Amino acid sequence: MTTTIDTEAIGQLGAFRLEREGDLAVLWFDLPGEKVNKFSSSVMLELDALVDAISLMRDVKYLVLASGKESIFIAGADITEFTKVTDAAEAERFTRFGQDVFRKLAALPQVSVAAIHGACMGGGTEISLNCDYRVASDSPKTSIALPEVKLGIFPAWTGTTLLPRLIGLPAALDMILTGRSFDGRRAKKIGLVDEVAPATILLEAAKKFVRNQGKKRGGSSRTHFYLEGNPLARGFIFNKARKSVSEKTGGSYPAPLRAIDVMEIGFREGIEQGLAAEAKGASELIMGDTAKNLISLFFLMEESKKDPLSKSALPVKRAGVLGAGVMGGGIAQIVVDKADVPVRMKDINQHALAGGMKAAARVWQKKVEKRRLSRRDMAAKMSRITTTTDWSGFGNVDLVIEAVVENLAIKQQVLADVEALGNDEVIFASNTSSIPISQIAAGAKRPENVAGMHFFNPVDKMPLVEVIRGEKSSDAAVATVAAFARKLGKTVVHCNDAPGFVVNRILTPYMNEAAFLLEEGYSVEAIDRAMKGFGMPMGPLALLDEVGIDVANKAGQVMVDSFPDRMTPSSGIRKLLESGRLGKKNGRGVYLWSEGKRTGVDPEIYKVLGVSGTTQGTPGTIIERMVLPMINEASLILDSGVVETPGQIDLAMIMGTGFPPFRGGLLRYADSLGLPEVVQRLENLASSAGPRFAPSAPLLARAKEGRKFYE
Repeated sequence: MTTTIDTEAIGQLGAFRLEREGDLAVLWFDLPGEKVNKFSSSVMLELDALVDAISLMRDVKYLVLASGKESIFIAGADITEFTKVTDAAEAERFTRFGQDVFRKLAALPQVSVAAIHGACMGGGTEISLNCDYRVASDSPKTSIALPEVKLGIFPAWTGTTLLPRLIGLPAALDMILTGRSFDGRRAKKIGLVDEVAPATILLEAAKKFVRNQGKKRGGSSRTHFYLEGNPLARGFIFNKARKSVSEKTGGSYPAPLRAIDVMEIGFREGIEQGLAAEAKGASELIMGDTAKNLISLFFLMEESKKDPLSKSALPVKRAGVLGAGVMGGGIAQIVVDKADVPVRMKDINQHALAGGMKAAARVWQKKVEKRRLSRRDMAAKMSRITTTTDWSGFGNVDLVIEAVVENLAIKQQVLADVEALGNDEVIFASNTSSIPISQIAAGAKRPENVAGMHFFNPVDKMPLVEVIRGEKSSDAAVATVAAFARKLGKTVVHCNDAPGFVVNRILTPYMNEAAFLLEEGYSVEAIDRAMKGFGMPMGPLALLDEVGIDVANKAGQVMVDSFPDRMTPSSGIRKLLESGRLGKKNGRGVYLWSEGKRTGVDPEIYKVLGVSGTTQGTPGTIIERMVLPMINEASLILDSGVVETPGQIDLAMIMGTGFPPFRGGLLRYADSLGLPEVVQRLENLASSAGPRFAPSAPLLARAKEGRKFYE
């Protein structure tokens, strides 16, 4: 017989309920009015009182922690609480309270097990570590992680101290320093969970498991002698981790290094000292600029998931892709892989189609090599992409994604061909990188069905899709494209129509300035090194080769035609193109390439440009010339209404270009400099380097009025 204990009767707020089944109790976490379970101050207070009550229930021998949400175990802490913290002391008190509650749970006389189904993030994973055992569902929805480093902190509710004792130091370092997630089976393999069960019987499996165990877990499970008794070996592991982190982050992200320090203290001085170091370290980090900027990025991403037009979205059961290049093949792959929608891919000949299929196969093959996909499953997915050189199979698709060459006339022609098939409901989404959607749809019979869907290369890795509304795009078209992009796992930024939209319009002066610097005799290494030091994932000249010098030249020309006053092009890109250099695709660009990898700068480029290539300059000078024009252009984009908020620009630049997240985004970085300072530096550059640096009217106005982008 099951008895439900009314937790409100003992002064609770209703996030938890306790059900008794003889000598076993199930503690259900089901936060009222929320789609996910998360730990706020009030929830933690309720849990604290409830754990105290459970500790007095001597007739209860077993406790199961479960979620009342359909596909969420616990999403972690309520991040909004982080924004309310006013000083490190307050943050430390809150952190210590969370630790105390979880350690009370661990100390209960009852044998406890966490029944994990769905997302188990951060504090959710940490509370499960304080249960004696963990049973996870085998559902693909189950994902267990400690992603705090992505917010500029580290697990501080016992996770950094306890996890190494459960799964061993190397595995714990990997999990905490990367934020990597694990499904149920992979979690069991590393010892993070004790058992995996079908989602449909998870609760019963957890009850059976905890009864079979019969006693509380004693000691650690995967620590080894070199962790417990060999300080030299531990020191080697920690130092190796520090070196790896420093190489990857350049010292821009303090949280991973602080986490390593905390783990070392926990092993050297014991659990209690480890927990104290957790609380102190995390509370200091949360008051720093890096954490504040990363938390602001978290909220930008959450906001991007909300779409007031979502109810207008139409279902997409079949999709077509026009153009079978690397981009087209990548789009076809991700549509099948993420949306499980069959794709019909068209190009002008079989050779092109073979290239598209090869591009799709390459992504899946990497998963096979990492044992995340079987060869049989890969073959099944590949069979979902069919190819054609005519229009057969396109008459019944719901969405056509156009990825042909960046040429207005060709894009208009394929749109006309799609409309001629007679499917009046089909949505036509152009993957143009710079041509206004309204121009593409200018001669269309149904321009309301046309919208932009701008992917970034490589499609399977780049998280952004710009969704562009043309002058006549309907809500249904825009909503359908946005909803489908999210189904592909992409972050969506909505844009109104304009040449280059957001990312490529802002990137144009950035890439152009790199070419100007190159023409002035700056070395390739100096330019790329400065911007990598700033935090960009790669230098602008390496990016030029990756994108393709021919592609960059075409996109740049669209921008020059649209904004001739300030997009005056450097002749450097044209000269490189005329010398037969395309970049990575033909092995010769600014760099030399072999089998898709850079082998070094091509010294011949300096002869092509007629310069020495010996100027090094200072990183600060290069960064100023590269970044300030982007701020200038972003100000114009915001003022003209291409996007509604500075956050959309920052999200687009971080997700579309890798603009350093620790800086919070381009416009948040501008605010940190101070807009009067930005204007002054631009005016100085306009005097010394050319009128292209002249500060824009909206930027001047903001600076004069003492305003910021983020008011």
